[in-house]
Amino acid sequence: MKHLTLKPLYLLIVVTLFGLHTAQAANTSHIILQNAENIKIISQSLAKNYFYINQGIQISSAKRGLKKDIFELDRSIKIIGDNAKDQQTKDLIQFTIFSTEELKDILKESYTPENGGLILDYTEALLESSDTIAKYQTPKNPSKDVEMLLMVVDMKYLLARAAKYYIAFSAGFTDAVNVAQANIAVDKFGKKLAKVEKYTYPPAISKKVIRKLARYWPSSKSFYRGIKKSELPTIIFISTKHMERSITKLIKYHQKLVNK
Repeated sequence: MKHLTLKPLYLLIVVTLFGLHTAQAANTSHIILQNAENIKIISQSLAKNYFYINQGIQISSAKRGLKKDIFELDRSIKIIGDNAKDQQTKDLIQFTIFSTEELKDILKESYTPENGGLILDYTEALLESSDTIAKYQTPKNPSKDVEMLLMVVDMKYLLARAAKYYIAFSAGFTDAVNVAQANIAVDKFGKKLAKVEKYTYPPAISKKVIRKLARYWPSSKSFYRGIKKSELPTIIFISTKHMERSITKLIKYHQKLVNK
């Protein structure tokens, strides 16, 4: 009889521990994914702010943005490093640390076209490493809430990317590949916005956020498309900030749904 009573108890303990382990693993994966996505955004925002400062446009705001970028970058790197278990993620975050150290050294130096090129290179390296980490942690069959969260986060990244290439073009980085990347970011943003517009949000979001983005984007898109003229850097900077504010509200809304 003892054996019969202990067996169910043993199974209960095993199931409970296994369930706890699974929940902890899922939570760790979520934390790493969230911070990897944050680094993706920062990689573009940092370069954007750097070029705005050194082009003498929106200097005060860009300096505040750059300071925040560095702080958030260091924070996200530490969180991923503290939670990473697999060797590939550990290796990638170590490379991210190296790239960040190089970036910080360049930021201390006077602007030169060579340093501008290095900023573009290192921030693209940050993007690639963080994007790879994010792919490792993204669920194979994500829920609708997770899909929507990842999509609106990606929209913020795409805006920063388009703005980065716009101001980099103004600084002399007129390579056809850079122009193509800016236009690709604009196209992807528009497609994701169309999906967001079809999603059912509560009235407070749909009326104040979605309608604003829907009204604002058509004209803003034409500004980003004017990269080869680079006549509107201030409008691009402010337009990006306006839309980022709205998208941040969407991110917070979907984060709440995912974390329920």
